[in-house]
Amino acid sequence: LTGFDTETDGLEPMRSQLVGLSFAFANEAVYVPVAHRYPDAPEQLGVHAALDLLKPWLESATHLKVGQNLKFDAHILANHGVTLAGIAHDTLLESYVYEGHERHDLDTLSRRHLGWETISYDAVTGKGASRISFAEVDIQRATAYAAEDADCTRQIHDVLFPRLCADEKLQYVYQHIELP
Repeated sequence: LTGFDTETDGLEPMRSQLVGLSFAFANEAVYVPVAHRYPDAPEQLGVHAALDLLKPWLESATHLKVGQNLKFDAHILANHGVTLAGIAHDTLLESYVYEGHERHDLDTLSRRHLGWETISYDAVTGKGASRISFAEVDIQRATAYAAEDADCTRQIHDVLFPRLCADEKLQYVYQHIELP
């Protein structure tokens, strides 16, 4: 099971552009920058080349993925002709079923279930009038943020999913939610 996340230049799935993809495995999390643009930004593979290479894995039903709000990521990839498959779990939905009365954003889930203070989006992009697009974030800083998101998501799943499975009714509800 691999933690997976996309990074984009916005929050609107039909308009946002892919900037990078992050993956978390058992002992490692990585970020693949594809479209960062700022003065002196290093050369990157590019969106189309990266997706051409990753498409077999992204569209594979046998390569299981867990994410936080994978519906968004699926929309972003679909905009590029990639159909995300192998969606095994979504921590947003796990949290909603397990603790419907709580907040479900990744930062809050990390604090609540892992005791982990994550790098916030605002810390990376700024706030208000000084906010920059994620595409303008230095790749080193973007890597720390994005890889942490994928890793954190995978670890939250490792905490929440057994709790859902321990309750027959919650497990039934979660298993009958249609994932993207």
